[in-house]
Amino acid sequence: MKAEKLFNKNFVIIGIGQFISMFGNAMQRFAFSLYILDLTGSAAVFSLIISLSILPAIFLAPIGGAIADRMSKKRMMVVLDFCCTIIIAFFAAFIYGNDQQILWIGILIFVLSIINSVYEPTVRASIPSVIAPEHYNAGNSMISQISALTMLLGPISAGFLYGILGLKVILIINMISFFVSGVMELFLTIPFKKSKMNASPLVTYAKDIKATLKFLSQDKPFVLYILFMAAGINLFMTPLYTVGVPYVEKIILGVSDQLYGISEGLLGMGMIIGAIFSTVVAKYNPFEKLHRLFILMGIGILGMGLSLTPWLLGSTPPHLTAYILFTLFGFILMFFVANVNIQALTFIQLQVPQNLMGKTMALTTALSTAFMPIGQIIFGQLYDKLSSGLIGIYLIITALTFGVAKILQYMNACRLEIEHA
Repeated sequence: MKAEKLFNKNFVIIGIGQFISMFGNAMQRFAFSLYILDLTGSAAVFSLIISLSILPAIFLAPIGGAIADRMSKKRMMVVLDFCCTIIIAFFAAFIYGNDQQILWIGILIFVLSIINSVYEPTVRASIPSVIAPEHYNAGNSMISQISALTMLLGPISAGFLYGILGLKVILIINMISFFVSGVMELFLTIPFKKSKMNASPLVTYAKDIKATLKFLSQDKPFVLYILFMAAGINLFMTPLYTVGVPYVEKIILGVSDQLYGISEGLLGMGMIIGAIFSTVVAKYNPFEKLHRLFILMGIGILGMGLSLTPWLLGSTPPHLTAYILFTLFGFILMFFVANVNIQALTFIQLQVPQNLMGKTMALTTALSTAFMPIGQIIFGQLYDKLSSGLIGIYLIITALTFGVAKILQYMNACRLEIEHA
């Protein structure tokens, strides 16, 4: 039976466990980038390792979602956290003095990515099991805030500790974080109804995924559209942040490392503040009006592009006005991206039955992740080729965003008409 309060025992345990493990992971990921740069002097090596680590999320996430729906979610989270503890402990003990350190780092990142392919859909699918439907939006908002906060604080902490204590201490901290998270999850109470397998696990999981896709395409086509919309965001919008922001600020604007760090921090704060205010935004702009948030996202993208016009780039002090406007509109964009993500996730949770939740969440992860490297490659080339006319990139993405808003408005109207018929 679901607890009436949002901050019930189970949700609090999941939230704190997520913060602890994600914070340790964010520290470790940032420390690895510094360590590889120290060893090789090449950012390309780390980029290759990160790209390879995306593969499990693309190909194994649907299977992970099927497992999450068939197995006890509590048991899955506990076992996976303890597995991560053991793996990191083994790695920390044997990495130093090894001639193949880069290879072992790649293996560790890849293995942890495989585990995360099962862990992430399990956690996402557990949220609707421990809170009432009226709290879904607030619950998703809280988890989103935790994620954004760890991504902001993790690299800062890792940068400080790595310079003083080195990589091994950060590995030990991450190992402890997974262990503490696993111990906390032992006290969870998540409803679980065991379902019988009539075939081998792989055959059963494949049938489960097929049944989920059939259900979504026939009974909930709008949910399927939302999944593809999430993939589109990662294809077109995520590279604006991951590729565009560092390129524009460091290469085009030539700002200092300190100003670049401030800008990154403010964009991260945009996600956090957007998540904090998501329940207020949802009250005045419900999911039926989600297209309005896309229009506001488009305005943010357009503003980022217009800040790169020649007359602003020639401002005095050099590029400062362009930098301020670029960061301001980037903040606005991230604020509304957070709100779109939370409202879309809440809608999916309300539309999809519990026995299909894990697989649906996993399909969301797989689709989103699959398009991420494609977008980064495309936009990396575009930023290089169009360095003197970057505003064109932002105008194109703005037009696409407004187009998605119009399609979303039409499809939402069709959905409501069918539901009220």
